[in-house]
Amino acid sequence: NGAAMLRVFGETPAEVRTRLERELDAFEAAVARAEGRWHEPLPGRLWTAGQEAEHVILVNESTARIVALLNSDKTLRPVPAVPGEMVEGRRQAPAAVQPGPGQAWAELEERHAASRAALLGQVERATDDPERRFFHVFLGDLTALDWLRMAAYHVRHHRRQLEAASA
Repeated sequence: NGAAMLRVFGETPAEVRTRLERELDAFEAAVARAEGRWHEPLPGRLWTAGQEAEHVILVNESTARIVALLNSDKTLRPVPAVPGEMVEGRRQAPAAVQPGPGQAWAELEERHAASRAALLGQVERATDDPERRFFHVFLGDLTALDWLRMAAYHVRHHRRQLEAASA
């Protein structure tokens, strides 16, 4: 179960907020260190540091919209539960969250700040209400709080890739 593995990112909204803030701060620091090699592919990756950063932002923007929907009183319409694609044991980013050819951080920074604020702005209202879940292509049905845990996990994953490139 994907949701169960996300519990290490916090049980309560306050714990999830603390962890998500910590991961976002560390991501920003990793971005700053990677800017010197921004347009070079990362070791063992097809994407550059700039593309990794853009991908994180795209996922965070999408996640913030999903959490806002789950936190609302809007009726949840069924969505097709289409599993994500794996290639050689690696999860592949769905088309909607694949980065473009690479933008400078200066072009991405404002979107990052907005997605960060949108995610953190939803934490206090987020719950683990089993009646309010939305399908994630690799982790299955997630609650609002699970989606925020997933954001912390995802930011950490890509931050570590940026750090490895800067080491």
